[in-house]
Amino acid sequence: MVNQHDVQYATELSERVLAFLTNHNIAPSPINYSVIYIYYSNQNKALKAEIAKQMSDKKSVDGVFLEHLFNRYISNNEKVEQAILIPFESTLKKTLYQINAQVVNEKETAKNLDLADKALAKMDDHKSLHKVVNFLLSSIHTSKSQRKSLTDELTKTSEEVSLLRTQLATSKQEAIIDALTGLFNRRGCENMLKDFDTTQLHSSIIIDIDHFKAVNDNFGHSIGDKVIQKIASIIKKHIGLEDIPVRYGGEEFVVVIKNKSQENAHFIAEKIRTSVEELKLIQRQSNTHLPPMSVSIGIAELEESDDWPSLFERADKALYQAKNSGRNRCVIAEPVAA
Repeated sequence: MVNQHDVQYATELSERVLAFLTNHNIAPSPINYSVIYIYYSNQNKALKAEIAKQMSDKKSVDGVFLEHLFNRYISNNEKVEQAILIPFESTLKKTLYQINAQVVNEKETAKNLDLADKALAKMDDHKSLHKVVNFLLSSIHTSKSQRKSLTDELTKTSEEVSLLRTQLATSKQEAIIDALTGLFNRRGCENMLKDFDTTQLHSSIIIDIDHFKAVNDNFGHSIGDKVIQKIASIIKKHIGLEDIPVRYGGEEFVVVIKNKSQENAHFIAEKIRTSVEELKLIQRQSNTHLPPMSVSIGIAELEESDDWPSLFERADKALYQAKNSGRNRCVIAEPVAA
């Protein structure tokens, strides 16, 4: 819960942010506002240093520069939506609600004044009062015009906030997903593992495409990418919805198998291995058959003394045993020594 001091501090920061944007002739868009808010609140030293250097070098601080900072330091920051955008959006909605409530009151007032205006127009004895009513009606019409302009601006800003939140969600997703395969990348894997209880039974398999360099060398990287995509789709096909498939780098994949022993993981790994072995790939342009593909797989089960890095290391050692013993096979890691 925010106390009075926090509210006062946030209000003072907001005033400084708006003053900064005004002084630099920068539109107070959600992106620009977020960057300067973080600058004044000292939440990101690197961002603050970049702005300070830009100003000390007498270079332009404008919307383009602030968007660059936003993309670099803020777009993947999970706190931004919670700390800035949601409260900002809430304030906008409340303001628009209050304006709409004012509209209802003014309509009722204008209606009553209009009736009075018509009645007073017929009475010579109340000309001064008639002028007052006309003035009030005129003031309401002026207020309506100003309010419409303000409402349009607030509505536009509210739409920008919604768009920005969508962009943040997209950025977060892109930051954890491998663009080529649609599997998680290393960062995505780390994020997902935070929700896994290490006291429960989990297993990991590490998969490496055999002789993949020869595919790139002989057929080109675009064909190599298609091979990686094909094997990624095989991996997704044979694992559960709760499992974590990861492109760990290059032609190497990791899958964390949730709540399953290494025997179950071995069964899944064998399905993946045989499916890859059965692939028949053709380069369409030249109608050339690619050589048979295969994968080597290392498997390990999470033990009491393990953490995630040590589990992956044991699975990786098993993978190298598979490679060194002829490839196209699955090897289960040795248990942790007592």
